[in-house]
Amino acid sequence: GTFFLWFGWYGFNPGSTLEMHTMAAAYKAGIVAVNTTLSPCVAGLVVFFLRAKVVPPRLLDVGGFCNGILAGLVSITAGCG
Repeated sequence: GTFFLWFGWYGFNPGSTLEMHTMAAAYKAGIVAVNTTLSPCVAGLVVFFLRAKVVPPRLLDVGGFCNGILAGLVSITAGCG
């Protein structure tokens, strides 16, 4: 389910530019898509690492990884464009 939401976020965040008629608007939509990729990647890996190495019980937690991805998507939505 997390990856379906992540895929849908690409329609929402870059689509929020509302146009791609000019080169500047297309560039902005591209930057927004890159930010929409990097933020959940980093957030998911940070949560995965914290659950594996820092927070007891130290587990490889896929559920925590998915929650980190969703947190990264939510946190980048307002500031990505």
